Amino acid sequence: MRKKIFGVFCIIFILSISIYGVYKNYDAIMAYLSNKEWELTESVGSTLIGNYFAIDGTSSNLLVVGNNYIMGYSNNAKESFDESVSLMSATTDANGEYCIIGEKDGSRVYMINTNTKVWETDIQGTILDVSVNKNGYSAIVYKQTGYKSLIKVINPDGNELFTSYLASTYAIDVEISNDNKHLAIAELNTEGIKVESAVKFIDINNVGQENVKKISLDNDILITDIEYNDKNGLYVLTDKNSQIILNESKAEVVAEFKNTNFATIENGTNTITISKSENGLFDLKYILNIFEYKDDEISRKEYELDSLPLLMTAKNKNIALLFEDEFIVVNTNGKLMKRCEMSGNVKDICLFDNGNAVAIIFRDKIEFLKL
Repeated sequence: MRKKIFGVFCIIFILSISIYGVYKNYDAIMAYLSNKEWELTESVGSTLIGNYFAIDGTSSNLLVVGNNYIMGYSNNAKESFDESVSLMSATTDANGEYCIIGEKDGSRVYMINTNTKVWETDIQGTILDVSVNKNGYSAIVYKQTGYKSLIKVINPDGNELFTSYLASTYAIDVEISNDNKHLAIAELNTEGIKVESAVKFIDINNVGQENVKKISLDNDILITDIEYNDKNGLYVLTDKNSQIILNESKAEVVAEFKNTNFATIENGTNTITISKSENGLFDLKYILNIFEYKDDEISRKEYELDSLPLLMTAKNKNIALLFEDEFIVVNTNGKLMKRCEMSGNVKDICLFDNGNAVAIIFRDKIEFLKL
């Protein structure tokens, strides 16, 4: 009889603990169960790689850049092209089917469109950065004696349109609007007592000082990145917040950064941050925040993370996050889409194919996964 009573007591005790555990983790369990597509598809292929300078992704290809080659791979790991080049280093930017490759601290520039090298050129200076819009208009940031920064704008055929000269400010980032009408320059002035950040807009079709507009940001704000959205609004990322500039007029704050570990505007639509949330000594979690400015309103979606990721990248509607033992994809609505276990020394992750494919980059190989 005592054994039966003891057994019943054990069962009740175990059930109580289980019910309490479900109660405490109800939201997490329901979120897990509601994501019916959480499993990541298996690898669709891999390729071995040697030393490389940069890896970037267009709408159709993953590009691997080395000192004498630019190789393209489709989303199923098949080689799509192989171009011979001569580079000592590389900085890249991809948009749509275009990818511009510049020789960092060198002078050589190459433009790739889909599976073809469409033009190449030499810059009379030292290349600092490159940028391209989805239509193939590009901007090259470089330096020469007497100037802190110069920006050369080139059309899709490889012909120079004009060069902008900055004598007293540094060009931190440059972008060309998706309607090909404006060059935006994120400038930093360090000559005064306080750091001054500003965004300058130049009319590409009517280059004249009277057509240049300049939006100054608050003092002691460090501008780090700019990105045009599909409606030619310009997202501005700083060390303190993200802002948006519409019609080359006043900037409006989209998100303030507080306890923020990661922040990016790279998908051109959202401000994406990861912030720390502490509800007690033993209740530490991280929140993936997804801000969007649309129709004069700011919306925010969120997804709770158990730990801080090692890497994060975003393209179109997908946000990819790499942790020590897993890889997940969350969409811009804050819904978990894919998850898989991850092991090995991952160096980087790259979304391509309009955000529908991911390359997991290890030391000596690339693993291709479809999302």
